Amino acid sequence: MRGLFQSALFARLAGARTLSTTSDSLTKSVTAAAISSKLPSKAQVPMPRGKFTSPSVFLQTIGRGCDKFAPKFKTWEQLFSASGKVMKHELGIGPKPRKWILMWTNKFRLGIDPYFIPTSKKHEIKRVDRLARMKRRGRT
Repeated sequence: MRGLFQSALFARLAGARTLSTTSDSLTKSVTAAAISSKLPSKAQVPMPRGKFTSPSVFLQTIGRGCDKFAPKFKTWEQLFSASGKVMKHELGIGPKPRKWILMWTNKFRLGIDPYFIPTSKKHEIKRVDRLARMKRRGRT
């Protein structure tokens, strides 16, 4: 009786409904189902496909300077299993490239092959014009 009470209590804490007339094995299966549906699953490491067989090719294709982080990822599994915290603290990758890498690894898991997306030149042109104006005015 004690085992049934503990598993029923645990099932209620996990959000599963149990009936007092159910058997112990049914309660355990309901409990396991409730717990497994609440816990986030580990992201799977996809198999390399097409021309994307190594982290260096993958990072070079997504662009935005991510290819300089290729030596930090030794294997394909390490690239796809690294979390944002690992990339930040252990690998020393800054926020913009880290978010860019995480976005593309998730897209690759969904079946979208990476492609190069160029950055907007609009802000770069404005910056060059602003620096030229400052130089003409003697503020540099």
